Amino acid sequence: MKILEAEKVFGEAPIFKEPRIIGNWVLWLEQRPKENGRTTALIRPWKNKDLAPQELTPYPIDLRTNFHGYGGAPLIAIQEGSDLLLTWIDHSDNCLWTRSWSFDDYDEQSSSFKLKSKIQPVCLSKKHNYSLAGGVIDLEKNIWIGLMEDDKGDHIVTYSLKKSDQNPNFIYSSKGFLGYLSLNSNDRKLAWIEWERTSMPWDSNELKLAKLNEQDNLIKTVVFNSQYLKLKGQISFFNPVWSQTGDLYVAEDSSGWWNLTKIITDANHEAITIFQNEWPIQAEIAFPQWVLGMSSFACVGDDVVGAIAREGIWCLGLFQKNGSIQIIDQPFNDFSGLNSYQNRLVAISSSSIISEGIFEIDLLDKSWEHTPASSLNLDTKKISIGESFWFIGSNKENVHSWYYPPLNSQIEPPPLLVKSHSGPTGMARCGLDLEVQFWTSRGWAVVDVNYRGSTGFGREYRERLRGNWGLIDVNDCTMAAQSLIVSCKADKNRIAILGSSASGFTALGCLISADIFKIGACKYAVSDLIAMANSTHRFEEFYLDYLIGNIKTDYEEYLKRSPIENVKSINMPLILFHGLKDKVILSDQSIAIKDELLKRKIPVQINLFENEGHGFKDGKIKVDVLKKTEAFFKKHLNI
Repeated sequence: MKILEAEKVFGEAPIFKEPRIIGNWVLWLEQRPKENGRTTALIRPWKNKDLAPQELTPYPIDLRTNFHGYGGAPLIAIQEGSDLLLTWIDHSDNCLWTRSWSFDDYDEQSSSFKLKSKIQPVCLSKKHNYSLAGGVIDLEKNIWIGLMEDDKGDHIVTYSLKKSDQNPNFIYSSKGFLGYLSLNSNDRKLAWIEWERTSMPWDSNELKLAKLNEQDNLIKTVVFNSQYLKLKGQISFFNPVWSQTGDLYVAEDSSGWWNLTKIITDANHEAITIFQNEWPIQAEIAFPQWVLGMSSFACVGDDVVGAIAREGIWCLGLFQKNGSIQIIDQPFNDFSGLNSYQNRLVAISSSSIISEGIFEIDLLDKSWEHTPASSLNLDTKKISIGESFWFIGSNKENVHSWYYPPLNSQIEPPPLLVKSHSGPTGMARCGLDLEVQFWTSRGWAVVDVNYRGSTGFGREYRERLRGNWGLIDVNDCTMAAQSLIVSCKADKNRIAILGSSASGFTALGCLISADIFKIGACKYAVSDLIAMANSTHRFEEFYLDYLIGNIKTDYEEYLKRSPIENVKSINMPLILFHGLKDKVILSDQSIAIKDELLKRKIPVQINLFENEGHGFKDGKIKVDVLKKTEAFFKKHLNI
């Protein structure tokens, strides 16, 4: 069987993000590995994938924000009569820009199209040291309303769409964090998510709702939180969305699962009705809020269409006014970025055999189209399909993973690659992952572990990581490997583990604590918890308090779990990769691990990349990393 080359895995296909429907058009963001990760906006007519899309933000424009360190939501698009109006944040100068195009000259019968620009780009904001993101447009007042982060905190600010070189107009400031602005244009109501500095948004936050008066000031603010809802525990809200009728929908986890809630308010917020548990399901309809711009559901008339995660598998559900949920028949099982207009829905979707792409569906006749990001067409017989694999972890608790059997294996039982998602609050998903296929096409089995603490399995499962990072995740990855060895699905002498960032921390912990692993590979791994606690950015300032404990009272525990303090316990080959521009995890940490292993003559290799930061973006670098990892594994495992 032909193996999947590294160049086909990385370096060619762009990454699609944040799609939306603008009238009869589909617009999305495209991050391009061939252009060092530059992100641009593209548009084409609805369900017309054979037409080449038009790039609206050509080089050197780079649509990226730095909000809370992880960014997201750099662009807003809205139809104004027969015009398309865009506003965006350009990574090159961190400024807010705008430009408009005309839809007038589009011929539906033509085999090509080109929207005509009405004005050249206009910079609305002055150059500054703060971050902007997550905006909405109020056409009635011709203003951009968005989020701003500076050294004093988070704010809601406005800019006129008719002026250039402006200072921000502050309308709200928070002592904590802000995210996910949502505007009801008809009633001039603004909703957003807010949380304290000591919390992460998926643990505890508040939903706030306010009116914009004629002076664009916020009035009549209502706060929805545990106290308002009379709950004993914490609550996490996600993704407030207004319906066309003025109702507010939001995902919240008061039931223990991120489910939908509907909130109806009158014009002055004096009469408020909350409909919780209208659609109770033991499944999730939300994502952890690492970045802005994510969307897990969208309003369609009186109904809502949402992405539902049950036991690691996503489906599309129509949440109907009568309280029923209709599962929409279609072949995909991984969704993100849902957006709707009238009876149309767009999303990013993939399945076990279809790579990620733009998914467009007419919700009346259920007809759909899918435009893959990658031009690579794999024979379905040459794809390893993930199998849901539950095993018993510590405390006799069930743990989930995805097991990918090897293709064309020359060794029985096969070598096993153990991997897990980063975050650590995150989820291993089941859509087609070409990096996994790279390994299975070479005869490897792969297990992708949803260790306890992962999202998608309810709050109780998610909270099992509280105070246990570096313990429970390490144990679960170890037990996944052990369970597969016992099941004769893995060669006990050829068990490798791979990780990056937070999952790199887990991988190093596995190499330190368990001799079941024979080799490892880590990209920009978290290794020094003390350094991380003392230097982490504002968004994650107290994350380690949740994951480990308070550094003052639990200092010894920080040392005990820091891989850099326990390198002496690593006795197997290790390959390391790090960007020299990484400001989240300094490359010095990987270098220190390499030096310690060299002293003890443990096989080690380090690869440093001059122009990469935390999370490699250059497709050529990604290809290089994958090739070098495979070569290192083959050499030291005698494959």
